Amino acid sequence: MAARVAKPADLRAYPRRHVEIDITLVSESQFYAGFSENLSEGGIFVATHATAPIGTRVDITFSLPRTQRRVRAEGEVRWIRPHSESSGLPAGMGIRFISLGEADARAIREFCAQRTPLFFDE
Repeated sequence: MAARVAKPADLRAYPRRHVEIDITLVSESQFYAGFSENLSEGGIFVATHATAPIGTRVDITFSLPRTQRRVRAEGEVRWIRPHSESSGLPAGMGIRFISLGEADARAIREFCAQRTPLFFDE
């Protein structure tokens, strides 16, 4: 039997969930607005053309769908996806949660548990 090759999705600490919600981000010197493409217990992708540099700390605010819960977290920009005409993927930045209250973490965990995964094993 051939060895299984790890796919990038296999290396994630938390499964991503597709969600489209408006996001507000504030850093020491900038205000950013965008929408999410996916969310996990560990972080969020924010689709925006106005990206912050990798390593920038941001305050994140968003509301989870079907709830009145407004989530607030501190995050750090971990990677950037620049605009590309050929990829068809939105420009934006991946943000890792670094400070998240227990109630907000629980709300995200419960939201992610009720949604189907973005990626499936074949």
